[in-house]
Amino acid sequence: MARSVYNSSLVVNGALPYNGNETTPAVSTVTAVSPGTFPNVFTNDANDADFGVTTDMYLDQWTPTGTSASQSLNVTATAAAASVPENFTVSFASQSGMGLNVSQDGKSLVFMGYNSPINQLDVSNSNTPDVVDPTNPDFQTATYRTVAQLNFSTGALSFTHTDAYSGDDARSATLANGMFYMVGAAGNSGSSPNPTYGEYDILSMDTGLQSIAPGSTCAYTQVIGTFYSGNSSTYAPAATGTCAMGVITDALSATTYAKKTSMGGNQFGFSLANLTGQTFDKSSKDDNFRGMFVDAKGTMYVSKDSGSNGVDTVYQVGSTGALANGATLAQNTAISIVPGFPTSTMTAGDTETSFPNPWTLATGVGFPSSMWVPSNNTNLMFVADEGDYGDSGTVAYAPNGSGGLWVYLNQAGTWSPIAHLTAGLNLGVAYTVTDAVGTYGTVGAIYTTTPEGLRHVTGRINSDGSYTLYATTSTIGNSTSTAFDAGADSNQLVKITVNVSGSTVTTNGFSVMETAPFGQVLRGVAVVPSGS
Repeated sequence: MARSVYNSSLVVNGALPYNGNETTPAVSTVTAVSPGTFPNVFTNDANDADFGVTTDMYLDQWTPTGTSASQSLNVTATAAAASVPENFTVSFASQSGMGLNVSQDGKSLVFMGYNSPINQLDVSNSNTPDVVDPTNPDFQTATYRTVAQLNFSTGALSFTHTDAYSGDDARSATLANGMFYMVGAAGNSGSSPNPTYGEYDILSMDTGLQSIAPGSTCAYTQVIGTFYSGNSSTYAPAATGTCAMGVITDALSATTYAKKTSMGGNQFGFSLANLTGQTFDKSSKDDNFRGMFVDAKGTMYVSKDSGSNGVDTVYQVGSTGALANGATLAQNTAISIVPGFPTSTMTAGDTETSFPNPWTLATGVGFPSSMWVPSNNTNLMFVADEGDYGDSGTVAYAPNGSGGLWVYLNQAGTWSPIAHLTAGLNLGVAYTVTDAVGTYGTVGAIYTTTPEGLRHVTGRINSDGSYTLYATTSTIGNSTSTAFDAGADSNQLVKITVNVSGSTVTTNGFSVMETAPFGQVLRGVAVVPSGS
């Protein structure tokens, strides 16, 4: 399990690296809240939408029946102490980062972070060094998004710097047949002025599903996905052997961008315009992917669960088994909604007041954050639903929303939801987090927060044919302030054992394995081979 710990000695004060007026040169328009200590520091989110702090990343190893972690690795400290020191941190309190994936060959663990020291502000929305959006209001130093690989046999860590996801989060990565594939979003563009089509074109090549060879000395990644244009643009991938992005030829490149017009935008992989009655959406945002998983047949799935554009659903990358038998993904591989999963823009475009109350099984998953497919039955998919954590989310709606674990069954090529599991998650019921020893300043300091759904999920196959799923939760409603960033909540590690017989799902519900200590957060989970 991935975990991060906020530095208790850090006090954030003064100007933040956020230029709301988008002046050149950049000038801060935001002053940090006071006091600048945890947890109050995460009320900065109300004035600085990019607020975050780089922190150490830990990997905690649990036995399947353990009551606590059996060992822990500080990835950040280990990287810094290597013979060739590496800055590797994660963003506290990004809700979408630190996904964990076991490589397709089962020999390593793969994840993403930032090539930054600890205690740096607003890094997750910074530009990357070679993909610079001049309208980005976040003027923190441009920072590589880094893919990390932990070798199970040797324990060695290796790092590959990338220019992917300029202006947004590094989220999740995997290794398949000698190639890293990663998901995330690019673009944090301002509006005074709006970016040009040409500037958005660059970002559209930097978002969604990206690829890079492990150890590449060229930080440019290559976008995966069919190219769609609403304005007759064309795309040419980078020539083999060159260190470059591809090139979009766009007659409107110097024109100020206008969302959802007849001139449209450019997307790679999936475009909203593929759906009946929809028009071209904001460039790059339809492929704002969150989670990824490669099943035992070599089929890749990715998910989208956030943003006000596109469709929050589960997608298949290429054909079934596209990564089988040593294959890699072609640049123009299609990315399409998995048949039977939602095709509505409801969760991206509407607010909670318009959602089903209560959410129904027939509606299907609402905010799919990650998924797991068991190797003994690739027609089953377990999907973690984060719930409506966005601006419209409320504690009162949480028990009636989509958050929790969805079980989907593939029958004759179409997937159907056969269960929505929430028992034991205590959605909408507050729990208390206590600074028992005063690590963050006050002995006995407390706050409350509330479970709303699940972010990351993994699983294992039991000897009796049942499945045990492990997941980390999403939260809402921190008592510190309505301005508090829910990503900084001490969330929970939970598990559930599920029996599936045909389309019948039975379970005794979730149990809590751990609540993150005060000042800590839990993120990605993965079941690794025994002895790793």
